Amino acid sequence: MTISTTLLFSRAVNLMGQQQSDLAALQEKVATGKELVRPSDSPDLAVNIARIKASIDEMDAYKNSLNAVNDRLTVEESYIEGGKDVLIRMKQLTLQGANGTMFGRDREVIALEIDELVSEMKNLANGTDGKGNFLFGGSRVSSKPYSEDEDGTIRYQGDNFRPNIDYTAHRRSAIGRNGLDVFKPVLSGESTEPVPGVYDLTLGGTLEPQDVYTVVIDGSAFSYEVRPGDSVEQVLARLAHDVNEASRVGTLENLKASVQDGALQFVALDGVDRQISVGTSNSGDPVDDLFSSVVQDVDSSMVIAELDGTMERGDTVRLQIGTRSISYQIKGNEGGITPTSPAAVIEAIKETAEATGLFVGSASFRTDENQPGQLLIEPLTNNLGNVEFQAIERTNVNDQSIRVELVEEPRPALPERVEFFESLQEISIALRNGTQDQIQGKLDHLDQMLNIVTMSLAGIGAEMNSIEDEISINEDLKLQLQATLSGQEDLDYATAITELQAKMMSLEAAQSSFAKISQLSVFDYLR
Repeated sequence: MTISTTLLFSRAVNLMGQQQSDLAALQEKVATGKELVRPSDSPDLAVNIARIKASIDEMDAYKNSLNAVNDRLTVEESYIEGGKDVLIRMKQLTLQGANGTMFGRDREVIALEIDELVSEMKNLANGTDGKGNFLFGGSRVSSKPYSEDEDGTIRYQGDNFRPNIDYTAHRRSAIGRNGLDVFKPVLSGESTEPVPGVYDLTLGGTLEPQDVYTVVIDGSAFSYEVRPGDSVEQVLARLAHDVNEASRVGTLENLKASVQDGALQFVALDGVDRQISVGTSNSGDPVDDLFSSVVQDVDSSMVIAELDGTMERGDTVRLQIGTRSISYQIKGNEGGITPTSPAAVIEAIKETAEATGLFVGSASFRTDENQPGQLLIEPLTNNLGNVEFQAIERTNVNDQSIRVELVEEPRPALPERVEFFESLQEISIALRNGTQDQIQGKLDHLDQMLNIVTMSLAGIGAEMNSIEDEISINEDLKLQLQATLSGQEDLDYATAITELQAKMMSLEAAQSSFAKISQLSVFDYLR
């Protein structure tokens, strides 16, 4: 194999060039202090470093946001603390005014100071932050949350909005307060009138004997089984009677039932919602064995009407003599027995026929103890006419329905509330024109107000502590991320400088060797 001088020179130059390139790259790292100088040197590491930096920037953004909210809460706290001091002073003055030794002029002086304190309280409620935004107006930060209406009463003009803040990417919370949170209405000691709840119950379909309608009100059940001859109004009236009786004895309270325009109306007088459910069950299938007949006695002019079979409630018996007729619907308890008997039904038909007076002068009716199921019809005229005695089985349509609907929403009596500033303004009115009892009543309102602002201050303190804790947690996370970033991005100077010195020595040695070797020639050995 022939190795030319040119090849040796070329290889030596390439080797020194590579060493110079590696040395330059290492020198660049030492100069920047970064392990990764260009993203193209290690794309995976570059992506990871970019992700860590983004997380650190996010932590800084959360910290700035939390610090800004903390500053706002500090301002809120100052305003509310001022309001608490005003309320304490107003309570002291009201106590003086409630003293029985105070009279008109003395109370007028106190009322004047109360007026000034109300104005100061209003100014505090209209407080602003460093940017001029109103603190207690909710989302309406550019207009005063409290101003007088046409009657001179200070009213809240803001809304119920509370801003949300992101503590982290996974935690959000409402921060700050609006006027409804800090200056809440106070209890007046009275109650509002309840709004009665109204429920309408209606029946539908065919009303048949033995159908059962059930109403359950707050766990108490009321049922009625339809009797022969009952109308819808009668069924509803019976249910209304049972419900009213339950209210009378205390099973139900503050509930009144009545039939109104074809519906059973329940009225919850106390405004409390009632749990009302309804149901219906169909009558059983009729027993189809009812039998009736009419025969002429061969030995006399008497007509014998006979009835036999099962006497069910709702079955109908029709008696016609000539052009006049009556119908009798079996009740099922004739004769005082249940189920009833043909003899008891015949007796009831006889009484009904006699009571109507339709057959007076034309026929008389009697029964025979030996033939209990027969009605003996004796003509009183020569031309009695045709006699018919017909038994009609009850029907079984089974299409009945029952439903209840809420007509008017109930609303129970609620504690009456007075707006915060309206109650404050009433103190001076009571001092000027009210009685001692009225003035003392305002002391309770002031106690409630002090409790409200105290709870607001406690809430602010809790939020500020939470923010400080979150900032501390975020700082710890940021330190961990920075340590991770430093481990991947920053250069290890000790190792890098050692490696740099080694490469420099290697390059110098290579250059020195090349300088000496390049001067050698075969001709030197031919001399």
